[in-house]
Amino acid sequence: MRHLLFIAAALALGACETMPGAFAQSTTGAAPTQTSAPPAVFTPPPQQQLLELERQLSATAQDAGLGGALASVIHPEGMVIRPGVTLSGADEIARGLAPPAGAGPMYWQPDRVEVSNGGDMGMTSGRYVQVITGAEAQQGRYVVVWRRDSDGAWKILTETRIPDPPRARPAPARRR
Repeated sequence: MRHLLFIAAALALGACETMPGAFAQSTTGAAPTQTSAPPAVFTPPPQQQLLELERQLSATAQDAGLGGALASVIHPEGMVIRPGVTLSGADEIARGLAPPAGAGPMYWQPDRVEVSNGGDMGMTSGRYVQVITGAEAQQGRYVVVWRRDSDGAWKILTETRIPDPPRARPAPARRR
């Protein structure tokens, strides 16, 4: 009985049009041919790719520092701009952005992502916070300009962080 069910199932599958070519029975005696295309690989849209790169960069910065993280994805022609200084090249960026004394973790979150119509350039921007032990955390905005290299990988062309202006301290109360 089991053999009969197996044969009936095989015949039913043989009649099915969606059955893969490797299992289809040949009526001409020729070897079966594979007619299905390889499965498509999902590629996220460029905006999502840049958001994921930002997440990875932030995680890397927790271990390697901001300079090390940026140096790992800087474009050969890329640069990092800070008030009063411009750094270029992976080595100069890694050295020039060494964490300040007492620096704790740095966090950032993109709030804007734009990609060119051609999909070869993009921009992310958002807020950042640098925790500093024993002092008020430094906060500000950042902008990263991304460009695809010849292999299609996103690389940083320019990264800029501008700290927020210092908060005004309330004037001491006047004695009457």
